[in-house]
Amino acid sequence: MVVFLVAGAIIGILLGLRFKVLVLVPASVLATVVIILSESGNELSVIGLTLVGTLVSLQVGFLTGSILRFLVRSYLPERMRRSGTKY
Repeated sequence: MVVFLVAGAIIGILLGLRFKVLVLVPASVLATVVIILSESGNELSVIGLTLVGTLVSLQVGFLTGSILRFLVRSYLPERMRRSGTKY
C-alpha cells in the first residue's frame, strides 16, 4: 500500500509540473486498473483503502506540482519567459 501512495504522489507532482487538471482523469483510471489487478488476492476493504489513498495522494501531488510550476515561472527572468526558452 505504501508503494502505491508514494508512487501516486511522485506521479502527481510530475503531472502537475507539465499538464492541466484534466490529465487526472486518465491517470486515475490507470491507477484504478493497476491497483485492482495487483491487489486481486486481498480483501475488498484493503483494495478500497489502497485505491482511495492512492487517488488522494495523486491529487495532492498534482496540486503540489502545479504550485511548484507557478513558483518557478514567477521567479524566472522576464527575458527567458518571453523568448520561449524551456527550463
